[in-house]
Amino acid sequence: MIHFVGIGGAGMCALAEVLLGEGRALSGCDLRWSRATERLAALGVRVQLGHDPAHLEGCDLVVVSRAVPPVEEEIVRAGRLGIPVWPRARMLAELLRTRFSLGVAGTHGKTTTTALTATALAAAGYDPCALVGAEVREFGGHARVGRGPVVAEVDESDGSVGEVEVDAAVVTSMDLSDHADHYRTWSRLRQTFASFIRAVPAGGVVVLCAEVPEVAALKAVSRARVIRYGFEVGEVRARILGREGLQTTFAVIVEGRERGEVRLPMPGAHNVLNATAALAAGLGLGAPLEPMMQALERFRGISRRFEVHCPDPLVVDDYAHNPVKVRAFLRALREVKPDARILAVFQPHRYSRTATTHAQFARAFDDADEVVVTEIYPADEPPIPGVSAHLIVRAVQPHRPVVWIPDLEGVVEYVRNRLRSGDVLATMGAGDVWKVARWVAECLRGGEG
Repeated sequence: MIHFVGIGGAGMCALAEVLLGEGRALSGCDLRWSRATERLAALGVRVQLGHDPAHLEGCDLVVVSRAVPPVEEEIVRAGRLGIPVWPRARMLAELLRTRFSLGVAGTHGKTTTTALTATALAAAGYDPCALVGAEVREFGGHARVGRGPVVAEVDESDGSVGEVEVDAAVVTSMDLSDHADHYRTWSRLRQTFASFIRAVPAGGVVVLCAEVPEVAALKAVSRARVIRYGFEVGEVRARILGREGLQTTFAVIVEGRERGEVRLPMPGAHNVLNATAALAAGLGLGAPLEPMMQALERFRGISRRFEVHCPDPLVVDDYAHNPVKVRAFLRALREVKPDARILAVFQPHRYSRTATTHAQFARAFDDADEVVVTEIYPADEPPIPGVSAHLIVRAVQPHRPVVWIPDLEGVVEYVRNRLRSGDVLATMGAGDVWKVARWVAECLRGGEG
């Protein structure tokens, strides 16, 4: 029996579902019920609320979420009983070693790219397993259970991506700002990604984004065949042909020859790059191009990735939580609504991330007309003296009208009094700011809010 502590987390629930599909006996616990825990319970996993050493009865291995502190009594007791305690990254690494695997890494775009790649491979007949860091509508959750290759989102935030060994790899981006608290220097970040790529065997394939110089440079350390993708350079390229509403049409160019068009039901050049990465990965594994292109056109989306809650005023929520992602999301939104008044609500994520990135938010909101900043969502972090959301407010102030409203209820009240038909409300952050989008949408539909 494998026991998951923090089983409701995005990475944990996906891993649990795939292991369950392989016939493993599982149990789990979490501090709160969620759609993920309810899904796992419906699939037959014994899920319990809260942390308690009693949960360990009958288990042979404990897998722990990074969000759960090691001093938690349940984990301490497991150690005393001699039960192995593994971080999620190690369990994932073990799974990837058992089957042909493709790991998708990068500081931006890896969730969407993982979902698109698995969707494309499924359409091409590969029946992949997939582990994604968000709910994918095609899968009905964070995972797809299949008999084919494993397509997994691998996390770089704590350096564990450098310990993962896969048969094929995709790197979408490399940005120090998102995890500066862990890496400190570009050199350490490069070394981590280089270790990931170097571990791909000579018979494998490595897919690299040519638009990011730091990523393109990883070609030098690869033993495997390298496929580059991008707009101007690469063996697989995209040329954006037009935009209409939330749809972006682009031409697919392989080895210099145009092979067709994709009407991607997602806005933004960054999502075109993600889709091109998925096609490049599929081609690298030998999949036929046409069914993969068709699958991308049918893609139904991912939770908290440009998720629309109301059409007018347009209320849209996104996981964007660092300066690069905020800028890309708002740029895509401005392309969709060039003349609209955009009211952006941003919830900073973690004290450590705010401390290292606050100055970089200065121009991240340039495509918004007004900005609301909430208090920091701490996740599992204790406060850091001198670090608050006011750091971001002060960075943005010279460039955009910005107000600080600490609590989400106050944000909803403020927004309700300002939104008009034709406006856009954009909520952003890795915490629970999505509730603002949901509550406002309910108010607009005449609900209680």
